[in-house]
Amino acid sequence: MWKDSALLQFRPRDYKKKQIYLSAALIAAAMASSCGNDRDGVAHLRVAEVPVHALLQSSADPTIAFPELFPLQVAVYWTNPDEGVLGVAHALREMGIPFFVTRDFSRAIHHRLIIIYPSADSTTFAAGQIEELTRHMRSGGSLFAVNAVARSLGALFGFTAVTSSRQRHLVNFSAGLDPALRYLNRPEELQVPLGAPKYGKIFWTNGYSPAETAVVLAHFEDGSAAVLRKSWGKGAAYVCGVSFHDVVLRNQVNRDYDAERHYINAFEPGADVWLLLLRAWYETAEPAAVRISTIPGGQMSALLLSHDIDWENSFTPALSFAKAEASLQTRSTFFIQTKYVSDANSHAFFFGKNLADMRGLFSSGHSIGSHSIIHSRGFNKFELGTGGEEYPVYQPRGTGFDTSTGASVFGEVRVSKQLLDGEISRQYTDFFRAGHLRVPPTLPEALQRCGYRFDSSFTADDVLSNFPYALPLGLLFEEDSGIYEFPVTIDDSEDPPLAQRVDNALEVIRANAENGAPNVVLIHTTESQGKLLAEEELLRRLPPGVTALDMESFARFWRARDRLQWTIRAPRDQGQMELEVTSDEQIEGLTFEFQREIADVKGDAKLLPDRRRILLPTLETKGRIQIRIQFQNGQ
Repeated sequence: MWKDSALLQFRPRDYKKKQIYLSAALIAAAMASSCGNDRDGVAHLRVAEVPVHALLQSSADPTIAFPELFPLQVAVYWTNPDEGVLGVAHALREMGIPFFVTRDFSRAIHHRLIIIYPSADSTTFAAGQIEELTRHMRSGGSLFAVNAVARSLGALFGFTAVTSSRQRHLVNFSAGLDPALRYLNRPEELQVPLGAPKYGKIFWTNGYSPAETAVVLAHFEDGSAAVLRKSWGKGAAYVCGVSFHDVVLRNQVNRDYDAERHYINAFEPGADVWLLLLRAWYETAEPAAVRISTIPGGQMSALLLSHDIDWENSFTPALSFAKAEASLQTRSTFFIQTKYVSDANSHAFFFGKNLADMRGLFSSGHSIGSHSIIHSRGFNKFELGTGGEEYPVYQPRGTGFDTSTGASVFGEVRVSKQLLDGEISRQYTDFFRAGHLRVPPTLPEALQRCGYRFDSSFTADDVLSNFPYALPLGLLFEEDSGIYEFPVTIDDSEDPPLAQRVDNALEVIRANAENGAPNVVLIHTTESQGKLLAEEELLRRLPPGVTALDMESFARFWRARDRLQWTIRAPRDQGQMELEVTSDEQIEGLTFEFQREIADVKGDAKLLPDRRRILLPTLETKGRIQIRIQFQNGQ
């Protein structure tokens, strides 16, 4: 079974400390409080208009959504229209690899690199097409096939037999055997769980018996090959026995079979290894490869600072964090719980000086996100609601550890935004984090329809990915919601205290920096003295090439990057390229990476010291730029 039950009620672990319960008399009094109660602040809070839009669905034909634009794109040859391409599309988009999707073999074969997805059987290729693929590779092309299951394809990909199973739980990569494995160098990357052994059966995998001409790059625990490579002249064919639907997308929507080894504060790249495998394959098989960097400003990684304010005494200490961060030339994103009702779990506190402190955070340059209203451990079980929830009519109350009354997903999302945008001048709330990181499957829909753009309600270890990604609707597999997820990497809630775990946190940051992945840190603004010292030490000891940013700034970069339109043209002079970029949204720090060494750049872009990356100036909304790149002689 999946992590969630048949009712899609997710069970992420509760790692936050228990709050102090009110006495029975105080509970009764709180439940009976009127809307005009000054402590609840209901009569005095200002609200902004938050329209609830119709659900925007993105179920467009992938061949239209991802069109063919230029020769350096990877061709995703879509072999089965009954199965989607979202898993491999996520992987390619997150790595900044240019690609298009086609059902036309004749179009795919004109590109050096071809991904055959989601499977290949005896009916996939017409007579003569296998020979075309063979010639294509002999002349320098490369294939990456997923779940090739027909014995007739064995000669092409280097296997003599294939066995399907739902009882494989582990993939072991063989470091150094192939350039496509060059980013997999840590133990956590070389041994990758697919699911916990307690599940007798998980998703289908295909194990290969290798031919003598093939090289086994990874194998399952039963000894069969999980990834094979067969060389063909100047090119090669790779075959993979797992679907990106299962090892990328399933993890990202938290429907894996408990494949994580940790929940928080560790390096857990179970989904990322497949992204990095595709990245290395693209960079080594395409001599002229170009991709978009994952980190802005030519940096290796980013530490994304965030704080949760979810207690009545958390606001004033937050100012100390803000001041310290300013002294270190950085900022953070504060997720505010807008608790305007008292209940069984805590007093109302969204009023008075707390509001003034919140405005002080915003005015000093920090960004503000929503952390719900009642911060319920049962949020993952909330109904979606009607969309008509609004302040002050919406009156949710926690009634126990994970129970509540009068609460809905729409209410927690929409009403908290009404209050934040109403109480803070010029605030537009577009970031959300669920209380206790409890995620209902309807959250992406509610966020989209209420005007949010970003979420940070999963942990990186739980979804086995350190990269941001597009969050699918319903936490399913069919279509993206338009919301981007930024999973939490490092959290202060575990024992021992964060101050004793700085070295461990830095090691996680280094591991992610090797892969170009960011790190989200979550620190609650309680017990501020010890936590603040730990954060300052972390910031002062960041590895070279790691920059510190607030989450909002990075999230805007990532969204604009993901929606970028760009093309590469190669004139007759093979030593040159022309890069044209158009951005629908403002983007700062956009960096492009090239496999060839660059001699000179013409246009408004900066050549970085490694001479393989260029940094573009800030592009404004609908901004467009053209750059001419001159490569070193002989490249």
